[in-house]
Amino acid sequence: MLRGITYFTRSFTRHHMLRKGLMLFVFSLLAACCPVAGLAQNADLDSMLQLYRSQQITPKLLNDLCWAYVFNGPDTALFYGRQALALSREQGNTGNEATAFNRMGVAFDVKHMPDSALLFYHQAVALSEKDGEKATTAGALNNIGLIHWNLGELDKAVEYYVRSAELFEQIGNNKGLANTYNNIGLVLWDDGNLQEAMAYTFKALRINEKLKDTYGIAANYTNIGLIHEDLKQLDSTVHYLLLSIPLKEQLKDAFGLAKSFHNLGFAYERLKRYDEAESCYRKAIVQSEIVGNDRAMASTLMHLAGVLRHRGDMKASLDMLDRSEALCKREKDGKLLYKIFEQQAHTRYAMGHYQQAAQLFRLSSTVKDSVVTIEKSEALEELQTKYSSAVKDRKIEEQERQVAEASVLAERRNTYIALLGSLLIILLLFGAVYFQFTRRKAEQMRNAAIIRERELGLRAIISATEEERKRIAKDLHDGVVQGLTGLKMRFQNQLRNADMNAVEKENFVRTSSMLDESINELRNISHQMMPRALGELGLLPALEDLLDKAFGHTDIRFSFEHHRLDGQRFNEAVEVSLYRITQELINNIIKHSGAKAVSVQLLRTATHLVLVVEDNGKGFNYEDKANRNGIGLMNISSRAKALNGEVDYAPSPQQGTVATIRIPIA
Repeated sequence: MLRGITYFTRSFTRHHMLRKGLMLFVFSLLAACCPVAGLAQNADLDSMLQLYRSQQITPKLLNDLCWAYVFNGPDTALFYGRQALALSREQGNTGNEATAFNRMGVAFDVKHMPDSALLFYHQAVALSEKDGEKATTAGALNNIGLIHWNLGELDKAVEYYVRSAELFEQIGNNKGLANTYNNIGLVLWDDGNLQEAMAYTFKALRINEKLKDTYGIAANYTNIGLIHEDLKQLDSTVHYLLLSIPLKEQLKDAFGLAKSFHNLGFAYERLKRYDEAESCYRKAIVQSEIVGNDRAMASTLMHLAGVLRHRGDMKASLDMLDRSEALCKREKDGKLLYKIFEQQAHTRYAMGHYQQAAQLFRLSSTVKDSVVTIEKSEALEELQTKYSSAVKDRKIEEQERQVAEASVLAERRNTYIALLGSLLIILLLFGAVYFQFTRRKAEQMRNAAIIRERELGLRAIISATEEERKRIAKDLHDGVVQGLTGLKMRFQNQLRNADMNAVEKENFVRTSSMLDESINELRNISHQMMPRALGELGLLPALEDLLDKAFGHTDIRFSFEHHRLDGQRFNEAVEVSLYRITQELINNIIKHSGAKAVSVQLLRTATHLVLVVEDNGKGFNYEDKANRNGIGLMNISSRAKALNGEVDYAPSPQQGTVATIRIPIA
């Protein structure tokens, strides 16, 4: 089971993800979660029930019946699931037992009993790992991540999603991997980590594009657009939402279209493109009517009223608010109702109806206060429910423990003699395992030592290279350049004192100019090998000088932003490596990208220096081995690795490349 927000990530009344009360179940991961997926959608329920009544009962049939009822009749699903557990244990079928635990966990999740759901999911993980059923394990881990996400425990959610993704990757289940990447992106988004959320969503998009999964691609486009909205990049929001709409039209996904049109209208509204916003909101209303989603329609009507008010059509605005109010009252949606009263008050005030506006403001405040009171009461009730559920689960666990202990005592009496006879074999096996363990541990230590030696060697090479650059740069500047400068001065003295005709003087002047050019060229080479600004002033002035010299005489626009770095100096190796990496990236942009604009950002976190270089060029496929093995990219990677840093390349929202380098400084 995947959380519905995988594909529909925003409510119609808020533009931040909601964990409580949002459960639109998406079935695209059934193949990953359960070994016999798809029955809830495709199998003939009547034929399964007929087999059940005719006593042709198997664990698989019982599990299929459990899944068929899990979303629409969770209590019935639990009835069949318990029978599946009992029969699977009787037959010693661990795989079907794990499937039963997983599907019953989904049923408890549907019943809003997260503690029981977690208990059953963990049982499914333990059994499926024992049986080697990686698909079931991955699905159950994904479900555990969902529970922790809904509980607001984002770190735990990411932990289980990552474990799930690793298993999906091992078994080659790209569909499950794409959905899990998407879920990780959503959790990171929920936690405010927008850049990493974007990266994981793009990973999901690339897999879905290879799978030609139209539904998944449309969902990824929607999520990417809304992440851009949080980044206040509304043009990109519009771009990706417009990409999602034709796909949802192809799928005839009225619910998804309603959300996409609503979010697109909101983006246009913030861009003050009111005609387009009105058109999108009206289309969203049509789609909400198709699916009968009155709450969504009420929210869209309220936003449409705001657009009409901005355009001065107060009467039409009030009509929309009246329609929205009627729907809210019918749905008993107090959270939206007080906002509608507030909007009506603003509209009446703009029309000069001050007394009515004041009454509406008071009404809005009253409804809002009642909503807050209800939310507090619901939170208290939820805590009480969790406590009761925990007590009940502990009792069940204690009973199961007692039964297990009795079973163990009985088995001990029956197997005591066999255990004595097997002791020698066990000791031999233990010796073999210990031998393998020590050999593998030695190999690991040997590999770790090799890696350390390589890293030390890499650092030594880079350090020696930089020292040699310094020496050559100093020799050029203090030796050759100074000598040529002295030679130039002698030439000039001879020119002043010599008795020459006009032709000879002109030749002398030309020779002096050629000498000036040589001196300047040698000085530039010396500065490129070891910029004076880097050693004397620090990283920021050196980067500013590098960008100015690289782009100052080109048509490429550039910008350089930095945060929390003014006047700060860092370890020489860090400064030199970031300078060289920037130099290499700029050279690649100039030579290969065809970019018209470049943005460079340098910022400091609590533990890292982060360099971000973005261009709007043609980009490149950074997963291609030929590109990764290029000298320039290998130099960048080597310098970052020498400092235990990381390098990441991602597509730019503006059709180009974003290179991110993270170097630890603490």
